[in-house]
Amino acid sequence: MAPAYPSARTGTAQDLMRVITKAYENRLAADGTVLPPKPEPHRLFLEPLTRAVGMFLAEVLELLPPDWGVAFHNKLFLHLTAERTYPFDAASPAIVAARALTARLEKESGKTPALLAAISHPPVMGDLAHLNFELVRHSTLALREVRGRPCRPRLVVAVDPFALDTISVLEEGLYAGFMGSYHLGIDRLALGRGHPGPAMSPWTRWDLMPHRLFGSLGRGQEIGMVLSGGVPATGRVLYGAREWAAHARAAGTIKSPAEALKRLRAEPSFEAFERAAPIPLPRGAWRQLEAWLMACAAGLLPGQSAEAAGAAALSALGAPEAGRSALLSELSSDMTRETPARRRLFRLLVGRVARRRPLILLPIAHRTAPLGVTEREAWGVVWAGTGRARVVRDGRPDEVMTAEALAARFTEENFA
Repeated sequence: MAPAYPSARTGTAQDLMRVITKAYENRLAADGTVLPPKPEPHRLFLEPLTRAVGMFLAEVLELLPPDWGVAFHNKLFLHLTAERTYPFDAASPAIVAARALTARLEKESGKTPALLAAISHPPVMGDLAHLNFELVRHSTLALREVRGRPCRPRLVVAVDPFALDTISVLEEGLYAGFMGSYHLGIDRLALGRGHPGPAMSPWTRWDLMPHRLFGSLGRGQEIGMVLSGGVPATGRVLYGAREWAAHARAAGTIKSPAEALKRLRAEPSFEAFERAAPIPLPRGAWRQLEAWLMACAAGLLPGQSAEAAGAAALSALGAPEAGRSALLSELSSDMTRETPARRRLFRLLVGRVARRRPLILLPIAHRTAPLGVTEREAWGVVWAGTGRARVVRDGRPDEVMTAEALAARFTEENFA
C-alpha cells in the first residue's frame, strides 16, 4: 500500500503541495514501490527523540571552526555516496575564475558578495541517486574555495516526510533535526500535522524560508540550493505551472476573483477538475486556478495537458490574443525542462539581494554521459535599477538585463 503523505487542509499555499504528493502516491502505487513503514506512535515518540539528537549535533558543529564543518560535510557526503564519487578540483578554471570574480566585485563595491551555488537535481532513486550527495558535496567545497577564506556554507534542504520517505523514521528525525538547524531546512508540509517533531523546529516552516534565504544572502553568506526546488516533476508542477499562473493573471483583463471563477467554470477542463477534483479544492479563485494548472501538469487529470489548460485559462482571464503565444511558449518550455526558469526567484534575488550587495551565481550540474558533476562558469549579478541587473562574466562584456531574462538565460545555459 502506497503511503499517504500529510495533507491537512490549511487554507494556505501549503494546500497546493497536495497536488505533488497525490501524484507521487499514484506513481508509487502503480510501480508497487514499498517505502519504510512509519507508524503514528513512532512519529509521536521516536522521531522527536532523534530530531533532538540532530539538533544537538548541529549546535556542536556551530561551535567548531568553520573549516571543520566543511570537512565534516565532505566526509558525510562521501560516506553516503557509497564510494561512487567524482573528484572535486579546486584548481579548475571555473572555480579559479569564480574566485577572481568574487574578489573583483568585492573590490568594486566595497561589500562582500553573496554566494549562491545553484544545483541540479537528478532522480532520487535508481542508478543516478548517488549524484545528489555528490552535487551537495561539490557545492559545499566550491563555496569554500570561491570565498577564499573560512566560511560556513549552508544548504537549502527539504526536511518534511515527503522528502525523507525513503529512510526510516529514526533517520528522518536525525536528518530533520541536524539539517533543519545547521542548514536552511524547509518543511513543505509543516502546517496542520499535529506532530511534536515539527513543533521542535518551527523555523523550518515553508512560509519562513524566503526571510531566511534572502536574509542569509543579504548578509553576504554562502548558500547552496537546488534551483528546480526539487526533483524535475516537482519543479515543473510547483514552480513551472504555479508561477505561470501568476503570469496568466497579470496578463488577463479579468481582475475580479468572482468573475474569473465564473468564467473558468465555463471552461470544460476546469469544470471537470472541480467536479472530480483529485485533491481537496483550495479556497479562492486564484488558488483553484493554480491547483487546476498544477494538476494538469502533474498528470492527475487524464487527457488534460498543462498547455491546453493554460490556453483555456488565458481565454477565461481575458488575456489579449497578441500576448498569448509567448505565454504559452513559456509554459511549454518549463513543462519540458528538469529545471524551470524560476523567474519569481530571480526577481527576488535581484530585488532583495543584488540591491544590497553583489551576488555570485555558481552553477553546479550533474551529467549522465559520462556520469559526473561539473562546476560551470560563475555569473556575477549587480543591481542596475528596479527589476534589472548587470551581469558580469569572466572574459565577456557586461550585460544589463531584466531579472526575468536573467532567469531564462541562466537556466537555459546551465541546466537541462
